[in-house]
Amino acid sequence: MRGPSQARVDVLIIGGGIQGLVALNTLVEKGYSCALVSDGDLGSGQTLHSHGYLNTGFGMFGPELPRASAEVVQPYLAERGVELSHDWVMMPPPGMSAFEGLPSVTLPSDFAVPPGLRAVALPDASISKRGVVEVLSQSHHDRILRGHAKAQLTGKCVEAVSVRSADGEIVLGTKAVVVAAGCGTKGVMQSLVGRTPQTEQIKHRKVHMICVRAPRGSLPTTSIVAMPLGLMIAAHDQPDNVTWYVTPMEMGGPWYDDIPHDAASDVDSELVARGSMSLLALYPRLPEIDGLQIGCYAGYRQDVGDMPGNRMCELVAGTDNVIVALPSGLVGPWLNAITLSDLVGGLVDPSNSRPELPGGGVGVKVGDVVEDRPDFSWMGWDEWSSPFMGAAPLRGTEGEGLDLAH
Repeated sequence: MRGPSQARVDVLIIGGGIQGLVALNTLVEKGYSCALVSDGDLGSGQTLHSHGYLNTGFGMFGPELPRASAEVVQPYLAERGVELSHDWVMMPPPGMSAFEGLPSVTLPSDFAVPPGLRAVALPDASISKRGVVEVLSQSHHDRILRGHAKAQLTGKCVEAVSVRSADGEIVLGTKAVVVAAGCGTKGVMQSLVGRTPQTEQIKHRKVHMICVRAPRGSLPTTSIVAMPLGLMIAAHDQPDNVTWYVTPMEMGGPWYDDIPHDAASDVDSELVARGSMSLLALYPRLPEIDGLQIGCYAGYRQDVGDMPGNRMCELVAGTDNVIVALPSGLVGPWLNAITLSDLVGGLVDPSNSRPELPGGGVGVKVGDVVEDRPDFSWMGWDEWSSPFMGAAPLRGTEGEGLDLAH
């Protein structure tokens, strides 16, 4: 019986989302031989469940995130040909000190601004979720293994990681391991060291997404954080349509540990109904848009502690060569990469080599955003309004409703 294939690298990265891919790019550029293991299509977990915007914390969590977006992330993406949309505004609650003194901006005419509120400019930017994954994985497919990674401590070090794929088992010797597996990160850490104060900081909370799509030119491309309405719209201007990712905002809430690898969750129909009503209040013309499609899904976000914006990039407690890297939004991965370079540099010298990986690149591909997957349901406004607006459709005939189990 033939044994597992073997290879050796300087650093092994577990996780094929945006954090793992940024880590891979960063370390390869510094001369490290690397392998990345992804147990599904690249980006198919949290990354492609997200809104697709650079989260600068909306200016509420200090200057670090906006500065990092402007000075680190946006130049990085621009150099690689990723187009950014900067048309972001916020409608803050009256008297919120974080936004006093900021100039007001005018929303497109079809938006309804509630009395007593104003809109101010934000430094956030929308990006193509799938496009970023494509750019980050370019030229790296032979460094990527598709399969399930299993690491085991020897003393306080992980000296090898076994990867089980459809073609068999591969054992990768390594001097350092980076765990950047999104919602799977906590499980990997616990498999190594059990439950610790460090693992207990990691919390998974549900996020709902109402997807709105219409032919290009039919919807404004302004992205809005409407705090008094508890709603956020991340607008994406695409070649043949405009897509809004509409999120009912929830701070805190219950958290979960039993998270599927694709970060998918069940939909809370009451929450989606409230979000739909808020969306209609903010953009009353929505039912009149020709070619409008609407649908929804739910997933999980990962917080470090009880506040968004926190990051964790450090050695896993109880180990000497395992590093955890958790993002918060889409600025965290690049900030973590700076810390990651220092941590890896203290563990291993770059070999400036590119070893051949058995099975490297086999079955590796970029995943689809959720609304482009075969099991996602698009519908017109009339069909949508019956289950979610609590009333008969606003025009046309009544639809058949939405099967929330799917």
